[in-house]
Amino acid sequence: MRDFRKIEAFCKVYEEGSFSRAGEALFLSQPTVSAHVIALEKELETRLLDRVGRTVLPTPAGEILYRHAARAFALLDEARAEIEALAGEVTGEMLLGGNPVPIRCLLPGVLARFSREHPRVRLGLTMAPDEDLCRMVLKGELTAAFVGGETARDQDLAAHPLPEEEILVIAPARMEGLPDAPGGGLRDGPLGLEQALGLPWILPRLHSATRRAFEHALRLAGCSPRLLRSRLEVDGASTAIRYVEAGLGLGLALRPCVEDALERGVLRAFSLQGVRASRRYACLFHARRALFPAAAAFLEILREETSRRESARAVRE
Repeated sequence: MRDFRKIEAFCKVYEEGSFSRAGEALFLSQPTVSAHVIALEKELETRLLDRVGRTVLPTPAGEILYRHAARAFALLDEARAEIEALAGEVTGEMLLGGNPVPIRCLLPGVLARFSREHPRVRLGLTMAPDEDLCRMVLKGELTAAFVGGETARDQDLAAHPLPEEEILVIAPARMEGLPDAPGGGLRDGPLGLEQALGLPWILPRLHSATRRAFEHALRLAGCSPRLLRSRLEVDGASTAIRYVEAGLGLGLALRPCVEDALERGVLRAFSLQGVRASRRYACLFHARRALFPAAAAFLEILREETSRRESARAVRE
């Protein structure tokens, strides 16, 4: 198996589940890809892929070969990145994952800076539930993942904590039952709890960690979450924000998710008297794997941006 072109063709068919799509990805014709795989199967004297109609499925032998081949290609990429780092260039590929809030609200600024400083690094983003993200980091499918701070972690995962993010009560620019905005700031406040309970709410569904954190804060303040007048329950923080902007009621959002809307005046933000709710996130790396140059550079920028956000919050408070 000294011809890497055959192994590369096999891996791409495995990943794409199709000879034609593998050929497109490798800029090769479908017959050439098929010939590479057939030659590899003859060399190993075993079938690696089963062709079932238009579907291509790996055999047990194919699963074994792909697992080792993927590891070998990853090591080659790491070696190339380290060699290029000797010349002062940070290169390579970095695959990141996150649940929706970090992907949409916390990562854009960090990745924008990273891309400016290290333009030769290829980036990939995956959005998934926290538990799936943890498994992907452990399996080496992701360089790092951004998950909720309360997510259970394996001992092989190292966590870089991100700044605590306050959960704000948000409202449309104009809403019956609220005073007119005073202007001159990103936040009104505070809003009386009794007043807030008398207004309609747009709430994330019960499985939402943000909602659970907010309801926990209400209980600590001696208020039952059942007193909230839920007008609409939605999936996803970004969906809830849009319905709040449209004027349907009050909602919940982390500050980074609504800073732009607050600055533009399409949303207002309040604190509730006697209620403080917040969420924490963390960036997970594999604790037992060395960080090659791109990942190490990303972590350094993440630490600097974390420190900057914590300083800004201290000034704000």
